[in-house]
Amino acid sequence: MRKAYSFVARGACLDTGYEVDALCVFFGTKRRVSALEFFDELTTSIQEVQALPDCVVVVTDDSALNTIREYWTEASGQIQTLMERGSKKGGQFVKQYYFVAWSAQDGLTVDGTLPREKPPLFKLPLEQFIQQGLNSLVLKNPVVQVAPAGHVFKHPSSTVNKLFIQARELATSEAELAFAGRCLCSRLPALQSPDLAHVYIDTMGIYSLVREALTFSGSSASIHSFHSYTEISELAPPTEPYAVIISASTSGGMARRLHEEQDFDQGRLMTLIDVTETNRTGGVLVRLDDVDASYKKQLADGTEAQIELFGEHFSSKAKPPRAVTLGVPHSPKRLTEFLRQLAIGGVLPLNARTRGSSTRLVCVDESFVGMNKALDSWLHTEISWRVPVAIDHVIHAEDPGSKSIAELAANKLQTLKGSVHRPTVTAYGAVDAETLSKSSGVLVVQAVAGDGGLLREISRDLREFLKSDVPRHFLVGLGLPQSEETWMRLQQFLVRNASAREYGFSVWLVLPIGSDGAKTAWRAYSELAAAAQIEEVAVPGVDKDVLERSLEQAVAAISSSFTGFFPSTQGAALGLSEGFVFFGTVFDGRIGDVTQSTAYATVAAVLQTARDLANPANQLKPSGYESVILSPENFLRFNDELLQACILRAAHPSELDYSSSPEMSRLMKEFLVKVFSRHDHAYGSAALEFGAALASGRLRLTAEDRKEVRDKAIASLAVTEGALLGLVCLIA
Repeated sequence: MRKAYSFVARGACLDTGYEVDALCVFFGTKRRVSALEFFDELTTSIQEVQALPDCVVVVTDDSALNTIREYWTEASGQIQTLMERGSKKGGQFVKQYYFVAWSAQDGLTVDGTLPREKPPLFKLPLEQFIQQGLNSLVLKNPVVQVAPAGHVFKHPSSTVNKLFIQARELATSEAELAFAGRCLCSRLPALQSPDLAHVYIDTMGIYSLVREALTFSGSSASIHSFHSYTEISELAPPTEPYAVIISASTSGGMARRLHEEQDFDQGRLMTLIDVTETNRTGGVLVRLDDVDASYKKQLADGTEAQIELFGEHFSSKAKPPRAVTLGVPHSPKRLTEFLRQLAIGGVLPLNARTRGSSTRLVCVDESFVGMNKALDSWLHTEISWRVPVAIDHVIHAEDPGSKSIAELAANKLQTLKGSVHRPTVTAYGAVDAETLSKSSGVLVVQAVAGDGGLLREISRDLREFLKSDVPRHFLVGLGLPQSEETWMRLQQFLVRNASAREYGFSVWLVLPIGSDGAKTAWRAYSELAAAAQIEEVAVPGVDKDVLERSLEQAVAAISSSFTGFFPSTQGAALGLSEGFVFFGTVFDGRIGDVTQSTAYATVAAVLQTARDLANPANQLKPSGYESVILSPENFLRFNDELLQACILRAAHPSELDYSSSPEMSRLMKEFLVKVFSRHDHAYGSAALEFGAALASGRLRLTAEDRKEVRDKAIASLAVTEGALLGLVCLIA
């Protein structure tokens, strides 16, 4: 933690007019600074500047200056070191050190009692330097936020512009807080009055800053906070001496209103941060037009969406979501290779049970991966080029596929090294400190990894069993992480260590497939079924017995589709036709061999690639100012019923939320009306999927559109019982 606040300031010598660069170092007095800390702060401050200044100005309270004077006069060796740091190529760049006392009554005073070899070279513009220090705090800390392109901020005063100012972020350390508090005290004379009784502030966010200013002036005045624009507008001037401090403004409206309409003395008004001081009522501590000229150029043209501010926070308002249509730019890099090598025969049914009692939405058979010939060829090359020759132990995950790869790796290591000793192959569960006590290198193998939880566990164990300088290499056959980012984090975790080199990491195929958390569509539908069995459902126009049997069929359909998708209303499994752009030519002539789980894995990978995409125009990822949805066009472009079902289930609920866009909601409404009305034709084969998505809330429309879809569907389905009628009746 820094004990001082330092900044570089520039100004003209008041005697000669020469431009002077000064490194100003301010020391607060909340706690005593030791001699070591004092010289360390000076050294650090000098090291941080890009160009050596002409002088160094040390600023502190007059009460602490005596202590610093003692440090300076008694430490000739450290002073010499500082002077050497201030020199370059034989020239003395830092020509002098100045010590400045800061008091509430007398302001800034250069100390003249220190022994000097020569008189002061410059008469410094200290007030100008201090103001530059305040400006530096604005640039250094997250004080000003500029609305992104296409947006403006709407302030509580109804002012609309591009800037949002958070005065509470002006100081982020004790030294910065002390500096800003002294600046406030110096600039607002009312705070220095001995009979000051009340200080009014518009937000608690600046309480600590105002308290620091009062402490510096020795005042015991009470601080009153008003948490809204309305509350402070109802305030009347008290009879006792007072001051009013406004945290931030972009128009000066609050200060002007307090003076002109509420009769506050403008000499007692201070705005901490404003865009300008021109045409303002009362004082302004920091003027943004002096901090950075770019703030003047943040113009609004009236076409932007508004981000409405509430106090010191903001939320987006009236910004329509951006719609994304999937296409070739969203093709996963390794998808074709994955489909060619593993799709037929390697991808297990959806929600298959893995080791233990858990299930995974997308699961690939480890044994199938371990026996793959393409992996075997890759493994030979990878071991030849990248795996350390020091490896004498191979540890594998406890599944047949990982064991198969580990055995192959051990054989190849022995062959390539020409050794009579084959590396020892051990299952992870059998590894302990004794097993690896004489190991010179370890290879860790896993056939199929998700986000790498097991690899992380093995890595942590190896830290206990091996010294950090013992080589180790992590080798994965197939990676199915949530995202590119999670895979990169896994790799960084595994390769970083306390030694001088990184550990090795290799993977044959990586295919990010999105989240496999507890809130999948399958579980959301299970919760819907549970609620349907408990709650009383009554729908006007639908016979009670028909409704009851329809709900039972809907529950049964949900229960029977846990490892796949709903069938059509005719009972046929959802299928595919030739021509899916992301399959390419991999399945030409054998589309019938593609399983539902392979289709889902493909769509999930495409959606995740869209989320990870770098191009913001096509990226399926929201920002703090903009939501993003899948365009309804996706369900027209990919009109095979299985693909529609995959998109509905693989998408995040937020990506199917059309309720904030009347236009997109209307398009989706028109599509759904046709799907439900033609549910017994090929066009509407995925009707049960759309019905469940609407009923569970994963697919959302505006209230009006949702009601229209529900009413029209019920009108056409009410006569005949069925699972679709049951799902539609569950739409809230």
